[in-house]
Amino acid sequence: MSMAGGQLMSGAGSGEEKTAAFPSVEWFDKLAEVAAENEESYRRLGPFDCTMVVAADDQFFEVTLLGYGIESVRHLYAVSDAAPSHFTIEAPLAVWREMLESIRANGAADREHTLASLTFQALPMRVDGPDQLEIDVFYRYIHSLQTLFNHSAEIDTTY
Repeated sequence: MSMAGGQLMSGAGSGEEKTAAFPSVEWFDKLAEVAAENEESYRRLGPFDCTMVVAADDQFFEVTLLGYGIESVRHLYAVSDAAPSHFTIEAPLAVWREMLESIRANGAADREHTLASLTFQALPMRVDGPDQLEIDVFYRYIHSLQTLFNHSAEIDTTY
């Protein structure tokens, strides 16, 4: 990991035990490792080319997805620190926790805990961005993003 512009940054992947606290750069690095181990599941869906900001309460993480996995992760002090082209998925930590615990228990999101169901009508998760085109990117990649979060079942997540 390194510091850039006062923000903690990390390249994806390190091959260590898959236990980490959500949300954190370390957790997203673990997710990147699992995604790399399961690259074929992304090849079926097509390559990523987007930047996602995950907002959990007052914590913000920018996740750059390129090709078939996570290219980089950085902690942000505010959403305004994100790359100009991004979408944000916002939810209280309790909602993220419920979704991730459901994924861990079931191996994948059940009907009530998919990104699609949780962002429907902006409750309890909300998708935002600098403009409508960036928000639309979330929906373009929603199946790939769901696959990514489903791979979190392999992470022993703490909160």
